[in-house]
Amino acid sequence: MALRDKLTAIIFHIDIDAFFASVEQVLDPVLRGRPVIVGGRPGDRSVVASASYEARARGVRTAMPIAQACRICPEGVFLRGTWAHYEQASSRVFAICRDFTPVVEPASVDDGYLDMTGTGRLWGLPLATASRLHARVLAETGLNVSIGIGGNRLIARVATDLAKPNGIAWVWQGYEREFLAPMDIEALPGIGRRTAERLRRSGVHRVSDLALLPRDLLRREFGVAGEQLAGRAAGRDGCEVAASARQRRSISRETSFERDEPDRGAAAAMLYYLTERAAWSLRSERLACGAVAVKLRYSDYVTSAGSQALVEPSDRDAVLFAAARGLMERLDTRRRALRLVGVCLEKLKPAGLRQLGLFDEPAARRNGGLLAAQDAIRERFGFAALVTGRSIELLNDYESDQNGFRLRTSCLTR
Repeated sequence: MALRDKLTAIIFHIDIDAFFASVEQVLDPVLRGRPVIVGGRPGDRSVVASASYEARARGVRTAMPIAQACRICPEGVFLRGTWAHYEQASSRVFAICRDFTPVVEPASVDDGYLDMTGTGRLWGLPLATASRLHARVLAETGLNVSIGIGGNRLIARVATDLAKPNGIAWVWQGYEREFLAPMDIEALPGIGRRTAERLRRSGVHRVSDLALLPRDLLRREFGVAGEQLAGRAAGRDGCEVAASARQRRSISRETSFERDEPDRGAAAAMLYYLTERAAWSLRSERLACGAVAVKLRYSDYVTSAGSQALVEPSDRDAVLFAAARGLMERLDTRRRALRLVGVCLEKLKPAGLRQLGLFDEPAARRNGGLLAAQDAIRERFGFAALVTGRSIELLNDYESDQNGFRLRTSCLTR
């Protein structure tokens, strides 16, 4: 038996409170104590991406339309946000976490898991360790975090919800079932609105109700997910914390226009820019994609979407945009103005050596060298250091900074 198997598992889940809004308050101390709402400015047709606790106290919630947030909280500070700032803050927080344990798995930009098993002799009891981690993050980044502690990822994740905001919650091993029993079924990760509705129609409202259902019944009703539900209701979670984040399945970029866009040329230029941004992220993670998907949303909210497989995996702007542009032309069968355009790179795999054709080696080498030089310039000076391809058509219509064009939902459109 491995040494780790003999140790009592200790898992931390760390979640940065009101992340985007908190970063804005750190960057501009004048905003501290004020209701900060990130996601768009008054008049924008976007939704709230993050709200400070001062804004939440006034009723503002994530995913609420900006227009509604303006009515509820007219004194709020409305910001579009900058993804680069959030990414930098996230990296700093997770770097601190890695000082406590090498086994850190970011789950998203603002939360992740730490496997603290076997670190007791180094750091002490879990609660004391969490307090030290909490204090270091605040001292070095200015950000508050909530920390859940449990014997597995599931319990740690649910404990974090109870610790919010800016607290620590520890569920002792052996008390997982009792801890979860009185909670609403939607408190369990993996139970969304539709699953919850199906369960409630059967009289299942609390986790304790779910725990009483036979595993065979849950399997018949929900398939493999039913077995997972049974385990979670009992406080079990078979997933271990991975030392690095799992490989991404897709990279997507999308944005809504300031005004409904009737010009298909302008929409195609935006599609090029979004594809270019997604491809840059793809190459930075040394990945290639095997399929491209496009989403169009019209002024009447009707959405058209589709995907296309590539002949071979690619990470090149021109190849990916050609597929995206062809998809757009096939999907765009209506004459209405467009409200939103988006691209998604799918079927990701590690980038490898590409099989070159007999006559295309010199061109392929030139294109690969050009992209490498282009990426190096942007890495050093910012994405806006180069404006290429059809993105040039956006220069007269969009403001920009070193991170690129300032889109309406720039905090979400990386």
